[in-house]
Amino acid sequence: MASSEDEQRQKCRDMKNNVAVAVRIRPQNAREMAAKEKICVFISQDEPQITIGRDKSFTYDFVFSDQSTQEGVYNKCIHNLLAGAFDGYNATVLAYGQTGSGKTYTMGTCFDVNQFNLDTNITAGIIPRAARHLFEGMEERKLAAKTNGAVEPTFELNVQFIELYNEEIIDLLSDGRSRNTIRIQEDHIRNEIGLKGATWKSVKSALDVMTALKAGSLNRTTAATNMNQQSSRSHAIFTIRIKQSRVVPIEGNEARIF
Repeated sequence: MASSEDEQRQKCRDMKNNVAVAVRIRPQNAREMAAKEKICVFISQDEPQITIGRDKSFTYDFVFSDQSTQEGVYNKCIHNLLAGAFDGYNATVLAYGQTGSGKTYTMGTCFDVNQFNLDTNITAGIIPRAARHLFEGMEERKLAAKTNGAVEPTFELNVQFIELYNEEIIDLLSDGRSRNTIRIQEDHIRNEIGLKGATWKSVKSALDVMTALKAGSLNRTTAATNMNQQSSRSHAIFTIRIKQSRVVPIEGNEARIF
């Protein structure tokens, strides 16, 4: 019988498209309720579809109402991606929407690291949940290998946090918020596009991930708008890089790492 992680991994591989789009409708805020503004977005009961006004309908992979929970959004859209990440697949989560639409809340970049208890903090967003999920997944894989008499994997995690503002790339994890030039270039060894000069910070726990996220978030460029008193004036990319390896002894005193 396949384990839950195996089932999640298979779901990740069986996705119909490489890109899935989810729409989340946020509740009205105090200002909107005070102004007695009306809700103009309606959700279909039969399929993941929303209707704006009376005649404009759009269908997506997932649709979440204004009553949706952080846990529900994570489990439906993100949870299965982590199993694929442990198999070497890249995963990207992009939050898109106008100012005040709930991007920061959903992603969890305003999460309080002093209350890092996801069992009681139901407002925790995608990033803190993914951080805990990653470290739980590492421990599960180590335990499974040990139980089966296999070589235990070792993991190395690093995070990077950059901001795109006025066509400039800013390193949010650099000491003193350095304005050193960061260039986009191809990494032929990793066969990927990377940022030369951007800081990679080693993390040993989910709390380390959230501490780095908070430190970088405090460096972001913000300003007040008519819709949000502290609106981000930039785009930000928070990256978690996982390296998984096993050391296998062979004849003599040598070892092979893979």
